[in-house]
Amino acid sequence: MYQEINTTTTNELSLLRHGWWSPKYELTDGLNQYGQLSYDGISKRNAEVRTATCSLYFNFEEFFSRTILITDNSGAVIGKCTRELFSRARVLTLGSGFTARFYNPSLFSREYVWESVGYGKIMSLKNHFPFTLTTDIHLYPTNTPVAVIPKLIFLGAHLIILRRRKRAVH
Repeated sequence: MYQEINTTTTNELSLLRHGWWSPKYELTDGLNQYGQLSYDGISKRNAEVRTATCSLYFNFEEFFSRTILITDNSGAVIGKCTRELFSRARVLTLGSGFTARFYNPSLFSREYVWESVGYGKIMSLKNHFPFTLTTDIHLYPTNTPVAVIPKLIFLGAHLIILRRRKRAVH
């Protein structure tokens, strides 16, 4: 159903929104589909990701927590995404030892960046809301493990969507 992302041939992707009441976000390059992000529950804070190789779940550790747990199908925690108290950046730490930072380089920019100490700038996500409901993803040529790329894309999109919803409430 979904293809695996080949980072050597594909470096421009889009996340398209489908539906209004229970939206699903589909990762595509225009030809192939690489996965889907969907929400469930009343609060719409918990997300489910389906890719060609796995299913992931993004759940907050507690109700008022700033930590997002990343779990697989069996419920095992494979990573954590945390935000410090007065910081705009989030830090992802996977069980494999991979760490990356997700941040907005400028306060008024619509672009977000995943960056790792060992790999440099991995990707940028550009949000076009409210003009369109798409998010453009640009992958930079790095030696980042291919299995990590879909996790970064969908977690970054999830964080952007949560931030957009938080702004809409206030």
